[in-house]
Amino acid sequence: MHREASGTLQRHVLDIEFAHCYGQHADWLAAWFQRRLACNGAASELAQEVFLRLYEQRQQLPAIREPRAWLTAVAHGLLVNHYRRVDLEKAYLAALSSFPSDNTPGPEQKAVLFETLLELDQCLRDLPRKVRYAFLQAQLEGKKQQEIAGDLGVSLSMVKKYIAQAQKRCSGVEQAALNFSNLDARQRLMSSRALATMPRFSRRAVLKSLAVLFGSGGLFYGYHRSDYSADWTSAKGEIQTQILPDGSELTLDSDTAVDLTFTATQKLIVLRRGRVMINTASTSRTNDLKPMVRTREGFVQAMGTVFSVEQGAQSTLVEVFEDSVQWLPLASGDTHLLKAGEQAEFGRYGLISHQTVSGEKSAWVRGLYVASSVTLKEWAAEMNRYRTATLYCDKAVESWLVSGTFPLNQPEVALMALQDALPVQLIQHNTLAASGPVLLVARDQAE
Repeated sequence: MHREASGTLQRHVLDIEFAHCYGQHADWLAAWFQRRLACNGAASELAQEVFLRLYEQRQQLPAIREPRAWLTAVAHGLLVNHYRRVDLEKAYLAALSSFPSDNTPGPEQKAVLFETLLELDQCLRDLPRKVRYAFLQAQLEGKKQQEIAGDLGVSLSMVKKYIAQAQKRCSGVEQAALNFSNLDARQRLMSSRALATMPRFSRRAVLKSLAVLFGSGGLFYGYHRSDYSADWTSAKGEIQTQILPDGSELTLDSDTAVDLTFTATQKLIVLRRGRVMINTASTSRTNDLKPMVRTREGFVQAMGTVFSVEQGAQSTLVEVFEDSVQWLPLASGDTHLLKAGEQAEFGRYGLISHQTVSGEKSAWVRGLYVASSVTLKEWAAEMNRYRTATLYCDKAVESWLVSGTFPLNQPEVALMALQDALPVQLIQHNTLAASGPVLLVARDQAE
């Protein structure tokens, strides 16, 4: 039962992840195509095709760190195919015009023939010129292999190798071969001429273009992750509480950025950086959607609860103060249920550590830091969340224990209280800059 519920949650998460990605990037991708195409209709169709491919591969979504780079790579491939199709259509129409009108295919046959040409071009596009020439001359124009060898200046055995190489590449297009078998000699010649005008597909040029596009995709992704595009942000030293559309409370700790996607089918909070506290709205209906938090390592699903989520450098810390939450890692591993009074650190592949947590850890929401026998190094790290100037500890004092309640919105007052509680003093690294970094050292006992 647990495994079935876990699978259902994972599928639900993947659908939410896809919907969020679509909502965040659909307009941007459509504009990307519109800048490169004269036809808005074609741009819209290609953008939808990209997302269709993404949906078919949505199991990969959790591992995609830069969505716009991935979307751009797929979009570029579709754009290359689009231009190739346009060029082939021009060549096809030019070849048609060179034949008497009484010998040209009808509208339905034209459409079938063109789709067949597209399939063959897909197979032949990256083959060497001589291989393509030998295949087209032998299969479509009916030339003898000895003649082809003379045209190319190679041996007869080499021509046979060329044709075998092309036939192997086209082995999956039996329908194309069947379609061509119904053409007369002139129509085969027309098809051969259309395909012969198409240039060889340059992988090097495409890879070069992809490198540029990945660069621009990275720039777009960097913008997307910046404060300018985040839905809600808090400044250094600021703690703010927002009311979500469903009535839940979301408190942003100092220097935090989040994105929101609240619809009829999902309530998603994307934590870009920092720490948030969620107090879900009470409801009498058990089937109501609860907020879900997405970090770089996974998803935290609320189950009618009060909990915090912190985005670390390479992990996510979840602390539960009421009820319970469920954690789903991005890459692999089982889901984890955390109950009130528990905290856990997760990586992309699962659980890193698990321990109890006291209600005092939630005091930051009220602008307080309740320290209970924490090391001075830990205390300084917590205060650094709220100070613009970095606070360092001398190794001689970093293991000293600190207890007490300290105001987070007044870090300098907290430092004064610390000096009253412990024999430590501050050393300003730069006396000309009051906001410069400071060092905590042991105070001379004679003072």
